[in-house]
Amino acid sequence: MVSATFFAPYDKQEEPYIRIATGDYMELLHELGKDDALASILNSIAHELGHYYQWIDDDELEEESAEGTADYIMGLYSDTRDHP
Repeated sequence: MVSATFFAPYDKQEEPYIRIATGDYMELLHELGKDDALASILNSIAHELGHYYQWIDDDELEEESAEGTADYIMGLYSDTRDHP
């Protein structure tokens, strides 16, 4: 099971897309609390944005790089919140 996916077409004329699963938000809310449940979903979005940037730059889609992008984006986000 995954929380998010990125579709990277071979043809740059085709539209890429990101899918984010949010159906488990209420479960995450009860399990993790509001801040961490939201952060979990936002981290999935940030991770898939990392893959999108790789695709735009014609780089190989690598998990480690996407995680680095997610960490960076989430760090920026946490700087704007009292309870990231």
